[in-house]
Amino acid sequence: MIVTLSLLYNNGTLLMMNNMNHTISALLEALRYSPNNVRLRKQVAELLMQAARNEEAVEQWQIVYQQTEDPDCFSHIGTCHYNSKNFAEAKKFLLQSLPTSATADTYLMLSKACYELGEYQQAGDFYQDATNRDSELADQQYQDTLLAHGAKIRMKMEAGDEGGHAYVPQDIVERANVSFKDVGGLDALKEQIRMNIIYPFQQPELFKSFGRKIGGGLLLYGPPGCGKTFIARATAGECNARFINISIHDVLDMYIGNSEKNLHEIFEVARHHTPAIIFIDELDALGGSRQQMRYHHGRMLTNQLLTELDGVVSDNSEILVLGATNSPWFVDASLRRPGRFDRVLFVPPPDLEARVQILQLHLQGKPVESIDHVRVARQMEKFSGADIQAVCMAASDQVIANVMKTGKMRPMRTDDLLQAVKKVKPSTVEWISIAKNYAAYSNSAGTYDEILDYLKGN
Repeated sequence: MIVTLSLLYNNGTLLMMNNMNHTISALLEALRYSPNNVRLRKQVAELLMQAARNEEAVEQWQIVYQQTEDPDCFSHIGTCHYNSKNFAEAKKFLLQSLPTSATADTYLMLSKACYELGEYQQAGDFYQDATNRDSELADQQYQDTLLAHGAKIRMKMEAGDEGGHAYVPQDIVERANVSFKDVGGLDALKEQIRMNIIYPFQQPELFKSFGRKIGGGLLLYGPPGCGKTFIARATAGECNARFINISIHDVLDMYIGNSEKNLHEIFEVARHHTPAIIFIDELDALGGSRQQMRYHHGRMLTNQLLTELDGVVSDNSEILVLGATNSPWFVDASLRRPGRFDRVLFVPPPDLEARVQILQLHLQGKPVESIDHVRVARQMEKFSGADIQAVCMAASDQVIANVMKTGKMRPMRTDDLLQAVKKVKPSTVEWISIAKNYAAYSNSAGTYDEILDYLKGN
């Protein structure tokens, strides 16, 4: 019975195609006698597309355009090329149809053509345009594929109980492609992060049995350029969680109330993509001490951050919030209480082992000759990762200048790096001096004990 139905279906399809081709042949014959009949030619072109005779359809639509200069023709021509998997030509003609005659479907087709061409950011942009015009075109699987290829998308999502829509910045969602093996040194810090973050994500039932929840908040602080952002991204990679990296520019808005709304939308994105790690850089700018703020809207933004962290009206399970600051003493004290950023970790300047690894990383791929990495690293005490990169750039400039002067190519040597070290001053010294004062005179709660331990060993 099934075989009989299949044969009937195939025979019916074949009969329908034969009838369509017969109709097309008759209409093409009619066009020979009425070549200026635009309406008839459009009908022929549409039937050719339905019959998958795309090359012939392109010819007809090109003639229609010559007769009418109707930009709709570009959309049809682009569709024919897309159906023929000629994605470069499809993109070319679909772009010509923008914005006067393109539909939401046109934008989606443009997105998929760009995706096939490996142009992932453009694919994301056109996907956003398509779904903004017609939310029913949203495809979570395709969207996740775009995000996995690095496309940044701002999607329209339901705003919940209010029944409206809000533009939620999904372009900040990414999959971290680094892990702790890419972080040089800092073994003690990595072990603390494993215990507080990674293990709960990997063994949720074990931690729940002891009353430990998955998620929460952790604050990383230390001198600038020491890799706080990189560590946060590596933490997301270790947890296999989505990484949402936001800065003050993603939140602040010139209109009162919009900054709080932007912050709420970012947390809503995370709640739609659990497990997720939200990384807030420059936390002191978003959650600064309310006692020191002169303006009401600044205090309101800190209050909004507290509300989001507490998850009073939303579910924050499987969401971890990592904050980073160079100035922990300016962060509002209420943010550091249990349940919010209750774990505060010091990210110090890299130790000798870490400096060697960072140096090797920045020299990778460059023409070098028997570099004594340990000898150079010993001369860079208190240098941040950014400072070490600056040393490598300065040494490269010296070698390039020498090659340009002599006309003879030569590799970089240890002496070049040692000379460059003398020209670059460690950027952490000023921060350490300020931190020393806070650790000595404002440490009644033991918040800055790690700074004191670091200063004792250096």
